[in-house]
Amino acid sequence: MDVSTDRILTTHVGSLPRPADLYDLLADEDQGKLADPAGLEKRVAEAVRDIVARQVETGVDVVSDGEMGKIAYTFYVKHRLSGIQEGQPPGAEVPKDVTNLDVMEHPDYYERIKQTKGGWALQYGRPWVIGPLKYENFEPLERDIAHLKAAVATAKPKEAFMNAASPGVLSKFVPDHFYKNEDAYIEAMADAMKTEYEAIHAAGFMLQIDCPDLGSARRF
Repeated sequence: MDVSTDRILTTHVGSLPRPADLYDLLADEDQGKLADPAGLEKRVAEAVRDIVARQVETGVDVVSDGEMGKIAYTFYVKHRLSGIQEGQPPGAEVPKDVTNLDVMEHPDYYERIKQTKGGWALQYGRPWVIGPLKYENFEPLERDIAHLKAAVATAKPKEAFMNAASPGVLSKFVPDHFYKNEDAYIEAMADAMKTEYEAIHAAGFMLQIDCPDLGSARRF
């Protein structure tokens, strides 16, 4: 990690707003409706190049790809890990400890966001763990790494990082219906995601593990 004795280096949380047209393509991919995969990859590469350049131009020292290639900072794992299905298995219930209090306390808000494209997390169905977890599809990760490397080579920031979801936050957003033991589930998710963590580090980027578990799992 680069350091400075002259000033505090600047960075940010990692995920940045996707352009509207890119978000629509990612939503189509997420729902299995994407007509032009090559077109999506071209658009992701452009978006990563643009967002890295904008970070450098605005004075950000340690940049990210903005997670331009992901539908969201957690649900993206369903495209990479085996043992995950779309939608609630028969007989399964969403655990109370993964339901945000703001949604529980404001059902009108819940109903409203379900009707918008921005409410995809509820509208399209929550991913569930229904089998052994294993990092199986490496292609999305490899594409993310390649896009960021290309953008960094052009914009030349001081340093770059890439986000990856933590086992803890994934246990909130992707409920378990297979291990049925929290410790076993977290251990299995950590073992699977280790592949992604190590690949990001090996690519020469800083690894930022997204771990907003306490804030996003507020239950009091």
